[in-house]
Amino acid sequence: MKTPQVTIFAALILMIGGPALAQVTPAPGAPLAGVCVYSENVILGQSQAGAGANQQLTQLQTSINAELRAARDKLVADDQALTAKKAQLSAADFAAQGAALQTRARDLQTLATTRNSQLTRTRDSAIAQISKAAVPLLDASLTAHRCAVVLDKGAIYSVNPAMDLTGEVLQRLNATLPAITVTLAAPA
Repeated sequence: MKTPQVTIFAALILMIGGPALAQVTPAPGAPLAGVCVYSENVILGQSQAGAGANQQLTQLQTSINAELRAARDKLVADDQALTAKKAQLSAADFAAQGAALQTRARDLQTLATTRNSQLTRTRDSAIAQISKAAVPLLDASLTAHRCAVVLDKGAIYSVNPAMDLTGEVLQRLNATLPAITVTLAAPA
């Protein structure tokens, strides 16, 4: 026979664990007047412009990685070549060539930092461009649905789909901004 503490503990585990443990999906209640939800993450990731921007950013990242890998591989090869001919060089020549390699290594690190900064600013610019286009569309939906409060859909466990403005804004955004062009930001 189970003690009441065990039964209470099991119920508590199910409540804390949520759907992963209970395998129950709650049915949403009736829509609440004036309360709406919206997901900017869905807009950025699933809109045509967002998906295209993500693809372009991935291509830029791949290009930058190839550039940095090629420079690193050349630096490593030159370092190995210098090490191999150390016995044939005077101490002064070896030190000078070693210093030149160290300078190139610092330059490569600077280049990597610069490219990372460029990519971050490029991503931020794409997000800003999509968000700027989505804001008036969201505002129109907020007015049409008479939303007094808008909650982030990502922070909500369950919601009545009638309260979710994301799909409506996404559809309008795809019609008004089907694509954007992403170009790598200039070095700062």
